[in-house]
Amino acid sequence: MRAHRGSMTGVLVLIAGCSAAHGTPPDSSDAGGDAGADGQATVTEHGVVVDYGTILSSGQTTPVEGLTVTDGARSTKTDANGTWSLTLPAGATLSPVVSGTAKGDPYSTLYLPDAVGDAGGDLDRGDIVMPDTSVFQLERQTLSSDPSKALVHVVAQTSGSCKSAAGGTLTVTSPAGAKVTYFDTQGYPSPSQTSFADLGGQRPVADIYDVAPGAPLKLQVSHPTCHQAPFPVSTGAGATLTGTVTTRASEPGDYNSAIVVVLQ
Repeated sequence: MRAHRGSMTGVLVLIAGCSAAHGTPPDSSDAGGDAGADGQATVTEHGVVVDYGTILSSGQTTPVEGLTVTDGARSTKTDANGTWSLTLPAGATLSPVVSGTAKGDPYSTLYLPDAVGDAGGDLDRGDIVMPDTSVFQLERQTLSSDPSKALVHVVAQTSGSCKSAAGGTLTVTSPAGAKVTYFDTQGYPSPSQTSFADLGGQRPVADIYDVAPGAPLKLQVSHPTCHQAPFPVSTGAGATLTGTVTTRASEPGDYNSAIVVVLQ
């Protein structure tokens, strides 16, 4: 555990688009373009993994090298810039999982939102800010969450005339017993926060925790001026979000998940 993390609470950040400054993502597969070697249409899925602790402590984004990203039968590792890329069959459900150890620090296992890729599409998963296991454990302790249940981070993506998620509220309609805590403007889960804060870079706006593992997660967002686009919803980046998330008990393994809601 790094010394600067002793007072931090873990959270991931999932941003819809990553900067070109990250460079060209590495491709671990042998199929590329609109079709693979067997003629099957494909979609390219990629993103950038950065460390959460350094963002909170210094405001800097530090890439995480050496984590494993797996989606179906394909897997790759993040490079020195934190980038990863996989070429996968179009039309299939894309369910990437990020996990592993980097520079001696074990990281939590993160399930990204399910999506269906378009043929020839370029699905940018964006910046994925990962907590290591010590930071994620601090998050669970802050929430007093049940480690036998699942934890899901909620990311609000805005589009069209909806410019900010601030002021939105979240209701979990299923499963019963799931709890919600909003993040404050510093990016920490806070019981005093009663709605989505104005968080730049599309950081998570809420935690849903004590979710029964494997149970379908259904939620509804209310907002003063915007409305939630119903699932399935296009990401605008060559894929469609299904609204389905993989949920597992937080321990063993420090599993956590993300879901993206689109506000219009």
